[in-house]
Amino acid sequence: MAVGVVEAFLVLLILLLFFLILHSRNCLNKKRVGVVVLGDVGRSPRMRQHCLSLAREGFTVSYIAERGRAPHPDLLSNENIALHLMPPWSVPLPRTLSLLVKPLVQSLVLLVMCGKCFWGCGAVLMQNPPSIPVMGVVWVVCRAYNAKMVIDWHNYGYTILALNSRPESLVVKVAKFFEKTFGRLADDNFCVTNAMSADLHENWGIKAFSLHDRPSLLTTLTLQEKHELFCRLETQYPVFGGATAEVDQSAGTSGGATAEVDQSASDVRCTAFTCEVERGGVKEVDRRPALIVSSTSWTADEDFSILLTALTLYDSQWTDEHPDLICAITGSGPLKGYYENKISELNMSHVRIVTCWLEPEDYPRLLAASDLGVSLHFSSSGLDLPMKVVDMFAAGIPVCARNFACLKELVQHGKNGCVFEDSEQLSRQFITMFKKFGRKENKHFQILKNGVEHFRKLPWHYHWKQLALPTFDEEYVFEDLGGDSYDGIMGQFMST
Repeated sequence: MAVGVVEAFLVLLILLLFFLILHSRNCLNKKRVGVVVLGDVGRSPRMRQHCLSLAREGFTVSYIAERGRAPHPDLLSNENIALHLMPPWSVPLPRTLSLLVKPLVQSLVLLVMCGKCFWGCGAVLMQNPPSIPVMGVVWVVCRAYNAKMVIDWHNYGYTILALNSRPESLVVKVAKFFEKTFGRLADDNFCVTNAMSADLHENWGIKAFSLHDRPSLLTTLTLQEKHELFCRLETQYPVFGGATAEVDQSAGTSGGATAEVDQSASDVRCTAFTCEVERGGVKEVDRRPALIVSSTSWTADEDFSILLTALTLYDSQWTDEHPDLICAITGSGPLKGYYENKISELNMSHVRIVTCWLEPEDYPRLLAASDLGVSLHFSSSGLDLPMKVVDMFAAGIPVCARNFACLKELVQHGKNGCVFEDSEQLSRQFITMFKKFGRKENKHFQILKNGVEHFRKLPWHYHWKQLALPTFDEEYVFEDLGGDSYDGIMGQFMST
């Protein structure tokens, strides 16, 4: 039955292709690019960066994405980018029926929007996954408009589908066939890792350039800015506030991070990490807690029980040489309630956990105000990398990341972060990292921070111009901007 649906879908696409070919191709403009992702516009940072880089190089961009979280202000304010939002699929149907109806409805909606918005584009760039039905629709539109079809491979769609199905199921096999067939029809391809580039070439005969994620915007906060952030967050999340002692005008604070302050007696405002000084300025709280941050979509590919167990082990092995921990977990998703229930059952003396939802502008600020990031992402294919780690590096903090096949292309153990396999190993990393936290004797954090600073030397746009811009502008010749050379930085970073 599924094969019949695929055949009907292909016939529909062929008929629509002939319909579109009747339209003129004379309006082709190589300085116009279409970008499409069948996903939340507010949760597609890499495609946003593609759009901004294209606009920066003088291209006019038509960007189609699903309505969801608020688009980044840079997208809305850029006069070279036209944003077109489509409603996300929200029709409640049985799973089997949804697998048949959803792609057909989305195909029609996408075809109308792409046909209207991509008229005259010299190229169309799409994100994969999702693969179905966007790959087929983009291929039809590109052939009709004589435009170049470019795929940015973030992962394999069929491997994500296999998380909720048996890998050998008919649905997964059909999805893999669809993805492989239309993937081979693309004119150019990017991908997120060297491992994926090799896999695409060896197994599907697809040549894809590795375009690693890089920081698009470096975030650094002063102590005053951190204080203002914590003061703002504590109104909604009390764990960030109020844990200080009386203020001394010269030293800033005295007492531990768990003592209370009589703010009526001293006209200052204190948080769990910072405290105002009466003569002006802000000081860190003496023996302040360390702040760990992790972001998630609360989905099956991230097992947060690993982090919860690691924090419980840290709490049981805590000593006077270690700080208390505050762990902030940001994001929303289907498993959030499940893990919040598990968190509420924990009984820890030196660790507090808060799940929070942040405005887009506050997310990078919280990262920059934190001491350590944690990534529990586990690739469904073993070939993609977590964008959240790039965000954490952009904020200047080292990361503890769950290990998988190609993670070393981003996180280098002992250089810019640590790699762990299980809860016990992660807890040992916490204990080692945070021993004598905030003192000069603790050299471990500084070594990791130096590695993060090395990563931050190569920004996204400079990297993008070298590898991606020639796909859209065949006459472009890359020019080194001076300083550390591109090849030198990349060679040093990718060396193990």
